[in-house]
Amino acid sequence: MRRKRGGYGVQESYAGYGLTADRAKALLNECREGKHTELVQAAAEQAGPGVAKWIVLSITEGKSLHDMAVKWELGEAEVMPCCRNSFYAYRKFTLAILDDMLAGKGAVQDGQL
Repeated sequence: MRRKRGGYGVQESYAGYGLTADRAKALLNECREGKHTELVQAAAEQAGPGVAKWIVLSITEGKSLHDMAVKWELGEAEVMPCCRNSFYAYRKFTLAILDDMLAGKGAVQDGQL
């Protein structure tokens, strides 16, 4: 897991990624309504290419890590290659990248916001 924004790591709150909890909630609601689908995919690829498909599911369909783990245990889905803390850190980072994209700040390079 790459460290973000001046050393923020997996235990950081949304504030550590430059978001308020209210802004993160608003973004999640918009994404679950079908908005920003292509941008979510691009942001997830930047945040964590190896876990992007799970991050996109979580953000766009409201799937929690637990929801996806049930499918892994039943053999209906591939197991994610990271732990719970990393998954949610990648998800927060994806939302921060998405917020920057929507604000016109463009793409983020090498995990730096």
